[in-house]
Amino acid sequence: MKTKKTLTLAAMLPVGLAAAIHAHAYDVVPAGQPVVTGEPSRVGAPWNHRSTFNIPGTNTDVAFGGYIKFDAIYDFDYDLGSSTDPLAAASEGNATDGRMTFTAQESRLNFRTQTRFGDEMLRTYFEGHFLPDDKFNLRHAYGEYNGFLAGQTWTNFMHFLGTPRILKLGGPIGYATGRPEQVRYTYQAGPNTFAVALENPESSISDLGPGGAVDEGTELPDLTLRYQYGRSFGISGVVRQFSTDSEVSGQDESTTGFGIAAQGALPLGSSTTLKGNLMAGSGLGGYLDYVPASGAKFRAPDAYLDADGNLEAVDLQSVGISLDHRWNADWSSSIGTSRVEQDLADDAPAFQGMADTVQFSHVNLIWDVNDRLTVGAEYQYIDLEKVSGEEVDASRVMASAQFHF
Repeated sequence: MKTKKTLTLAAMLPVGLAAAIHAHAYDVVPAGQPVVTGEPSRVGAPWNHRSTFNIPGTNTDVAFGGYIKFDAIYDFDYDLGSSTDPLAAASEGNATDGRMTFTAQESRLNFRTQTRFGDEMLRTYFEGHFLPDDKFNLRHAYGEYNGFLAGQTWTNFMHFLGTPRILKLGGPIGYATGRPEQVRYTYQAGPNTFAVALENPESSISDLGPGGAVDEGTELPDLTLRYQYGRSFGISGVVRQFSTDSEVSGQDESTTGFGIAAQGALPLGSSTTLKGNLMAGSGLGGYLDYVPASGAKFRAPDAYLDADGNLEAVDLQSVGISLDHRWNADWSSSIGTSRVEQDLADDAPAFQGMADTVQFSHVNLIWDVNDRLTVGAEYQYIDLEKVSGEEVDASRVMASAQFHF
């Protein structure tokens, strides 16, 4: 396998930011804390500022937010899409001798409300972005009250505390992710968080028989359980059911998928944090959620119907490790790598072009110009091996400017 090295990173982009300024300055109010009716306030955690206003005569705060993100991308070997998709390197149609891309598709808009009822809070959240087709597409739409959540948002199977800070959208490969429709209950006791959810069973099933299609007939939602201790450690589990009515065998087949995901963050002094990720189980391909989904056909299906008419869930394992370091109050870096292994049948012709293993590595430098403007540069490297044994690698450099509002 050939090894590519990047000689230089793209230069930081000169940017400017114009911000509307209130006549008076108001402190950040974390979500759930009381505000003074009729005065401007802020909803959300201090690291996720959203300028808001109170509806006069009510206990409801309304917030509009989002960001504009500009990415300048140079691909050395394969076009990895508007947002980096490591599995795009499995397609020879994406091969390039060098390609420059400017995009603002990751930009997003959101709308948030919180309404106080005595000591209780009702919250709603709606967000969309412009991936993958420059059209406004739904990311989140949910409501929360008294620990109950209903709508579309991050799967209860995933965690954020062990995910490195990178410019690539969605984090490294092999970190459980997804935004299914769901109902969830969350209970907090001090630093301990417990959550259980029933989620829309989004999955893919392949037919490797002598011809015909698979009619998916999933009968049950995914069941997810999650525990998190502060910002240090989290572990979650999922149980899934797959079923199909095969036109090939004429038989109804079903099988069970399951998995665990864990993340941790360990401070190494005051400026550096070691982060780790683990995911393992069977039938977890749907949790490798790519944006856009250009590489989806190169990942393992959640399950497949083999030539004998048996439905088999595909085993998957992933591991990731990274170091996040803050040089000072304004500058930070992250370096890390993650690897996914998909246990596909080596002798199945339909699987030969799919990824058997894929590794994603990154290193970056990020400058927080102020609390609303961030610029940075990042190098990304993909090392991929197909089921057929073919090996490919790809390098990408991207520079970003992100304007929050």
